Amino acid sequence: MKLLLFDIDQTLVNTGGAGLRALDRACHKLFDIDHAMNGISPHGKTDPAIVREILRVRLENPSPSRRQIETILESYLYFLKDEVRLSPAYRVLPGIIALLDHLVAHDDALLGLATGNIEMGGRVKLERGGLNRYFEFGGFGSDSEDRTEVVKKGAVRAADKSGRSFQSQDVFVIGDTPLDIAAGKNAGFKTVGVATGSYSVEHLLAAGATFAVVDLEKDRDYFIRSTFMS
Repeated sequence: MKLLLFDIDQTLVNTGGAGLRALDRACHKLFDIDHAMNGISPHGKTDPAIVREILRVRLENPSPSRRQIETILESYLYFLKDEVRLSPAYRVLPGIIALLDHLVAHDDALLGLATGNIEMGGRVKLERGGLNRYFEFGGFGSDSEDRTEVVKKGAVRAADKSGRSFQSQDVFVIGDTPLDIAAGKNAGFKTVGVATGSYSVEHLLAAGATFAVVDLEKDRDYFIRSTFMS
Protein backbone atom coordinates (compact mmCIF):
# COMPACT_ATOMS: atom_id res chain seq x y z
CA MET A 1 0.00 0.00 0.00
CA LYS A 2 1.15 3.54 -0.81
CA LEU A 3 0.78 6.37 1.69
CA LEU A 4 0.28 9.78 0.08
CA LEU A 5 0.73 12.79 2.38
CA PHE A 6 -0.48 16.05 0.80
CA ASP A 7 0.38 19.64 1.62
CA ILE A 8 -2.62 22.02 1.57
CA ASP A 9 -1.79 25.56 0.41
CA GLN A 10 -0.99 25.78 -3.31
CA THR A 11 -1.03 21.98 -3.53
CA LEU A 12 -4.70 21.22 -2.90
CA VAL A 13 -6.23 24.70 -2.68
CA ASN A 14 -5.46 28.35 -3.25
CA THR A 15 -7.23 30.39 -0.58
CA GLY A 16 -6.58 33.69 -2.36
CA GLY A 17 -4.42 34.97 0.49
CA ALA A 18 -6.96 34.27 3.23
CA GLY A 19 -4.35 32.94 5.65
CA LEU A 20 -2.05 35.93 5.22
CA ARG A 21 -4.92 38.37 5.77
CA ALA A 22 -6.04 36.47 8.87
CA LEU A 23 -2.54 36.63 10.36
CA ASP A 24 -2.30 40.34 9.59
CA ARG A 25 -5.62 40.94 11.33
CA ALA A 26 -4.59 38.89 14.37
CA CYS A 27 -1.33 40.79 14.76
CA HIS A 28 -3.07 44.12 14.36
CA LYS A 29 -5.64 43.22 17.00
CA LEU A 30 -3.13 41.90 19.54
CA PHE A 31 -0.08 44.09 18.94
CA ASP A 32 -1.28 46.97 16.76
CA ILE A 33 1.08 45.74 14.02
CA ASP A 34 0.04 46.69 10.50
CA HIS A 35 0.93 44.43 7.55
CA ALA A 36 2.69 41.93 9.79
CA MET A 37 3.39 39.55 6.90
CA ASN A 38 5.11 42.12 4.68
CA GLY A 39 8.52 40.74 3.73
CA ILE A 40 7.89 37.40 5.47
CA SER A 41 7.57 34.37 3.22
CA PRO A 42 5.15 31.69 4.44
CA HIS A 43 6.04 29.17 1.73
CA GLY A 44 6.51 25.71 3.22
CA LYS A 45 6.76 26.91 6.83
CA THR A 46 4.63 25.78 9.74
CA ASP A 47 2.16 28.27 11.22
CA PRO A 48 4.05 28.42 14.55
CA ALA A 49 7.32 29.11 12.70
CA ILE A 50 5.68 31.94 10.75
CA VAL A 51 4.34 33.49 13.95
CA ARG A 52 7.76 33.15 15.59
CA GLU A 53 9.29 35.02 12.64
CA ILE A 54 6.68 37.78 12.88
CA LEU A 55 7.43 38.30 16.57
CA ARG A 56 11.17 38.28 15.95
CA VAL A 57 11.01 40.75 13.05
CA ARG A 58 8.16 43.05 14.09
CA LEU A 59 8.59 43.07 17.89
CA GLU A 60 12.31 42.28 18.02
CA ASN A 61 11.52 39.36 20.29
CA PRO A 62 14.13 36.67 19.66
CA SER A 63 12.54 34.11 22.00
CA PRO A 64 8.74 34.31 22.02
CA SER A 65 7.04 31.98 24.45
CA ARG A 66 4.82 29.12 23.38
CA ARG A 67 1.87 30.93 24.93
CA GLN A 68 2.55 34.09 22.86
CA ILE A 69 2.57 32.01 19.70
CA GLU A 70 -0.60 30.16 20.70
CA THR A 71 -2.39 33.43 21.48
CA ILE A 72 -1.72 34.76 17.99
CA LEU A 73 -2.79 31.48 16.40
CA GLU A 74 -6.05 31.49 18.38
CA SER A 75 -6.83 34.96 17.05
CA TYR A 76 -5.71 33.92 13.56
CA LEU A 77 -8.23 31.05 13.57
CA TYR A 78 -11.01 33.43 14.52
CA PHE A 79 -10.27 35.65 11.52
CA LEU A 80 -9.42 32.78 9.16
CA LYS A 81 -12.96 31.46 9.11
CA ASP A 82 -14.30 34.72 7.67
CA GLU A 83 -11.34 35.25 5.36
CA VAL A 84 -11.71 31.80 3.77
CA ARG A 85 -15.49 32.06 3.54
CA LEU A 86 -15.36 35.49 1.86
CA SER A 87 -12.20 35.08 -0.26
CA PRO A 88 -13.18 35.80 -3.89
CA ALA A 89 -10.09 34.03 -5.24
CA TYR A 90 -10.50 30.79 -3.28
CA ARG A 91 -10.32 27.71 -5.49
CA VAL A 92 -9.56 24.03 -5.42
CA LEU A 93 -6.58 23.57 -7.71
CA PRO A 94 -6.95 21.95 -11.14
CA GLY A 95 -7.51 18.21 -11.19
CA ILE A 96 -7.48 17.76 -7.43
CA ILE A 97 -10.99 16.41 -6.91
CA ALA A 98 -10.72 14.00 -9.85
CA LEU A 99 -7.36 12.76 -8.57
CA LEU A 100 -8.56 12.34 -4.99
CA ASP A 101 -11.68 10.49 -6.16
CA HIS A 102 -9.44 8.14 -8.11
CA LEU A 103 -7.08 7.60 -5.18
CA VAL A 104 -9.72 6.90 -2.54
CA ALA A 105 -11.16 4.24 -4.84
CA HIS A 106 -7.71 2.67 -5.20
CA ASP A 107 -7.25 -0.38 -2.98
CA ASP A 108 -3.53 0.31 -2.70
CA ALA A 109 -3.65 3.94 -1.51
CA LEU A 110 -4.08 5.69 1.82
CA LEU A 111 -4.42 9.49 1.87
CA GLY A 112 -3.32 11.89 4.58
CA LEU A 113 -2.05 15.42 5.11
CA ALA A 114 1.42 16.77 5.85
CA THR A 115 0.93 20.50 6.24
CA GLY A 116 2.39 23.44 8.10
CA ASN A 117 -1.13 24.57 8.94
CA ILE A 118 -2.29 24.01 12.47
CA GLU A 119 -4.99 21.36 12.20
CA MET A 120 -8.02 23.58 12.77
CA GLY A 121 -6.71 26.11 10.24
CA GLY A 122 -6.05 23.44 7.66
CA ARG A 123 -9.53 22.04 8.13
CA VAL A 124 -11.06 25.49 7.62
CA LYS A 125 -9.15 25.89 4.35
CA LEU A 126 -10.23 22.48 3.07
CA GLU A 127 -13.85 22.75 4.20
CA ARG A 128 -14.92 25.37 1.65
CA GLY A 129 -13.69 23.13 -1.17
CA GLY A 130 -15.31 20.01 0.28
CA LEU A 131 -11.95 18.28 0.70
CA ASN A 132 -11.93 17.28 4.37
CA ARG A 133 -13.78 14.06 3.51
CA TYR A 134 -10.67 12.74 1.75
CA PHE A 135 -8.34 13.20 4.72
CA GLU A 136 -9.12 11.57 8.04
CA PHE A 137 -5.65 12.11 9.50
CA GLY A 138 -2.37 13.89 8.95
CA GLY A 139 0.57 15.73 10.41
CA PHE A 140 0.03 19.42 11.19
CA GLY A 141 1.84 22.54 12.33
CA SER A 142 0.02 22.09 15.63
CA ASP A 143 2.03 18.88 16.13
CA SER A 144 5.43 20.50 15.73
CA GLU A 145 7.09 23.70 14.52
CA ASP A 146 9.52 21.49 12.59
CA ARG A 147 8.21 20.43 9.18
CA THR A 148 10.08 17.12 9.18
CA GLU A 149 8.43 16.16 12.47
CA VAL A 150 5.07 17.10 10.95
CA VAL A 151 5.67 14.64 8.10
CA LYS A 152 6.74 11.90 10.50
CA LYS A 153 3.62 12.47 12.59
CA GLY A 154 1.45 12.04 9.51
CA ALA A 155 3.11 8.68 8.82
CA VAL A 156 2.66 7.56 12.45
CA ARG A 157 -1.05 8.40 12.33
CA ALA A 158 -1.35 6.52 9.03
CA ALA A 159 0.13 3.44 10.67
CA ASP A 160 -2.20 3.80 13.66
CA LYS A 161 -5.24 4.15 11.41
CA SER A 162 -4.40 1.32 9.03
CA GLY A 163 -2.84 -1.05 11.54
CA ARG A 164 0.18 -1.54 9.35
CA SER A 165 3.66 -0.12 9.00
CA PHE A 166 4.79 1.60 5.82
CA GLN A 167 8.15 1.08 4.17
CA SER A 168 9.89 4.38 3.44
CA GLN A 169 9.78 3.71 -0.32
CA ASP A 170 5.97 3.50 -0.13
CA VAL A 171 5.45 6.93 1.44
CA PHE A 172 5.13 9.99 -0.82
CA VAL A 173 5.14 13.56 0.51
CA ILE A 174 3.46 15.87 -2.00
CA GLY A 175 3.95 19.63 -1.91
CA ASP A 176 4.69 22.80 -3.84
CA THR A 177 7.78 24.19 -2.06
CA PRO A 178 11.40 23.18 -1.52
CA LEU A 179 10.66 23.03 2.23
CA ASP A 180 7.97 20.41 1.60
CA ILE A 181 10.50 18.40 -0.38
CA ALA A 182 13.21 18.81 2.27
CA ALA A 183 10.87 17.69 5.04
CA GLY A 184 9.86 14.57 3.15
CA LYS A 185 13.47 13.72 2.32
CA ASN A 186 14.62 14.33 5.89
CA ALA A 187 11.88 12.00 7.11
CA GLY A 188 13.25 9.33 4.76
CA PHE A 189 10.34 9.32 2.31
CA LYS A 190 9.85 9.90 -1.40
CA THR A 191 8.74 13.34 -2.49
CA VAL A 192 6.62 14.80 -5.27
CA GLY A 193 6.90 18.44 -6.29
CA VAL A 194 3.80 20.15 -7.68
CA ALA A 195 4.51 23.42 -9.49
CA THR A 196 1.19 25.09 -8.65
CA GLY A 197 2.72 27.53 -6.18
CA SER A 198 5.74 29.83 -6.43
CA TYR A 199 8.26 27.22 -7.56
CA SER A 200 8.80 25.61 -10.94
CA VAL A 201 9.29 21.93 -11.73
CA GLU A 202 12.98 22.70 -12.14
CA HIS A 203 13.19 24.34 -8.68
CA LEU A 204 11.46 21.37 -7.06
CA LEU A 205 13.67 18.82 -8.79
CA ALA A 206 16.74 20.82 -7.77
CA ALA A 207 15.46 20.66 -4.18
CA GLY A 208 15.59 16.88 -4.44
CA ALA A 209 12.05 15.86 -5.38
CA THR A 210 11.76 12.22 -6.45
CA PHE A 211 9.73 13.59 -9.35
CA ALA A 212 7.77 16.76 -10.08
CA VAL A 213 4.71 17.73 -12.11
CA VAL A 214 3.34 20.94 -13.56
CA ASP A 215 -0.03 20.32 -11.93
CA LEU A 216 -2.19 17.38 -10.93
CA GLU A 217 -4.61 17.81 -13.81
CA LYS A 218 -2.23 17.87 -16.79
CA ASP A 219 0.11 15.32 -15.21
CA ARG A 220 -2.41 13.15 -13.40
CA ASP A 221 -1.61 9.95 -15.29
CA TYR A 222 2.13 10.48 -14.89
CA PHE A 223 1.64 11.10 -11.15
CA ILE A 224 -0.37 7.90 -10.73
CA ARG A 225 2.07 5.81 -12.77
CA SER A 226 5.12 7.19 -11.00
CA THR A 227 3.59 6.66 -7.57
CA PHE A 228 2.15 3.19 -7.92
CA MET A 229 4.83 1.66 -10.13
CA SER A 230 7.73 2.81 -7.97
